[in-house]
Amino acid sequence: MTVITAASGKLGQTLASAFAAKGLTGSVKLAARSPDKLAAQQAQGFTVVAADYDDPASLQAAFAGEDVAVIISSMGPNEVRIAQHHNAIQAAKAAGIQRIVYTSATNPADASLFDWAKAHVATEAELKASGIAYTILRDNSYFSNNDPLFANARESGVLPFTGIEAKVAYIAHEDVVDAIISAVTGTGHANKVYEIAGSEAYSAVELAAILSAVTGREITALDVPVSAFEAQFRAHGLPEFVVTGVGSFYAALGAGEYAQTSTDVETLTGRPSTTAQAYLARFA
Repeated sequence: MTVITAASGKLGQTLASAFAAKGLTGSVKLAARSPDKLAAQQAQGFTVVAADYDDPASLQAAFAGEDVAVIISSMGPNEVRIAQHHNAIQAAKAAGIQRIVYTSATNPADASLFDWAKAHVATEAELKASGIAYTILRDNSYFSNNDPLFANARESGVLPFTGIEAKVAYIAHEDVVDAIISAVTGTGHANKVYEIAGSEAYSAVELAAILSAVTGREITALDVPVSAFEAQFRAHGLPEFVVTGVGSFYAALGAGEYAQTSTDVETLTGRPSTTAQAYLARFA
């Protein structure tokens, strides 16, 4: 039996759909702060419960009787994330969870330009010291993070990015979802760390060329500073921690921190990771 936290988010709902497609609704519990958001999944046969990262008792109740907990990284400033992940790990331990599958991120290092990497550093360290078996999946940048940029480029002919020559080993949501399912249902994954990154890496220049080919419109990559992205985020009214956090993510991408490729998706799932050509063809 498996329980998934933060299950009402995009990754959680995509994961639920994949479990349902495999006929595993009866063996998966979905936990969310607002379980009403999972009414459709409950109708499919999933058990749905309320669990809040800020409420350890609700987490322990959600974890009770389960074998594996999939802890999807929470949202918020580092101090909030670290505290919430701590609550989840301690609740899992108290409930007798046998193994935790945690969605971390590429290059979890204090020296990373990506500010939120610090939360993953702390959480990975606590997991490894917890005494519970763990499987850590370090996710690279999603292709879909760039969907607004791709959509704008299709209309304007310009793909703006920070560090347009820097490569990124992008992944698709289905890569992460299939890796999680394999890590949950397979064997031999205890106390392992997997790099969920593409087997190929692409610069913004290369993405613009691929997007040109699939749309039939000439698209050019344009190097822009992180401050330009941050200004746009502020204009949209996003919280400051999101503005600076996502801005720092673009800085890390532009510095080449996410360039390292990996074949761990194929190791876990038996299929190659999604290519930029395949993703952008679907997008177009």
